[in-house]
Amino acid sequence: MELNFCLAEEFEGTDSLAALTEKTAAAVRAVFQESFPRECYNVIVASAQLVRLLNRDFRQVDAVTDVLSFPLGQEGDRVTGEIYICWPRVESQARDYGHSREREFCFLLVHGILHLLGYDHGEEPNPKMRALEEKILESINLGRVELGGQNPAR
Repeated sequence: MELNFCLAEEFEGTDSLAALTEKTAAAVRAVFQESFPRECYNVIVASAQLVRLLNRDFRQVDAVTDVLSFPLGQEGDRVTGEIYICWPRVESQARDYGHSREREFCFLLVHGILHLLGYDHGEEPNPKMRALEEKILESINLGRVELGGQNPAR
């Protein structure tokens, strides 16, 4: 699996994300033991406005969301999907959950990758999907951390 990182626009605090994207790709490959070597995803860090437009146009939901995943291409195409991560949501959700922006970014990245690999959930989290997310995050030292005796929701 290959991940191509890009910023839809400049955001403060995103300097380490390209390296984190590579680290996350390696962790996903290790967990799945390279069972999808031909997958290549563009990872785009985007504004709330862009994510809202994409959500409205492609999912008919006129609201900002944290991550969107889109399968792309045909057999043999180089890029097989795109993952849009809303940077303002990364910042606000990191504050809400009491962890770093890096952990929130990687959580959303892994979540988007898993959607492109066929994992899904309804209104409630999928326990198998959540376990894979946590296993991958733990492998890059971004697992859940006890805060004041409480474990964050994700």
